[in-house]
Amino acid sequence: MLNHREKRRYLAIMYDDNTILLPFQLHEKIAERFKELFGAINCELAMLKLYDSKFGNILFVGCNLKYLDYLLVSLSMTQPSFTVVSLSGTIKRLRKNVSSLDIRNIKSIAK
Repeated sequence: MLNHREKRRYLAIMYDDNTILLPFQLHEKIAERFKELFGAINCELAMLKLYDSKFGNILFVGCNLKYLDYLLVSLSMTQPSFTVVSLSGTIKRLRKNVSSLDIRNIKSIAK
């Protein structure tokens, strides 16, 4: 059998500054909503993973490409409001995209 690596996509998600939850708790909320909507097996197959963003209120989440649509739906249905800022195939490119954005302008538009 051939070794095949699944393609992944990485999302930069902006969350509200006023939330009292830590980034790993927000990731748990996303995974919980994903399980509620699409089941535990799909959640495991999606391989949701949290990455360090080094930006203020931005969270990096990686997922399997096949389940990207499911993740986007679950993000839109999650109670603390999330906004997808950028999407990329590599974390390096995602960090460049987010650093090139003016986060202060995005915050003022969102409010």
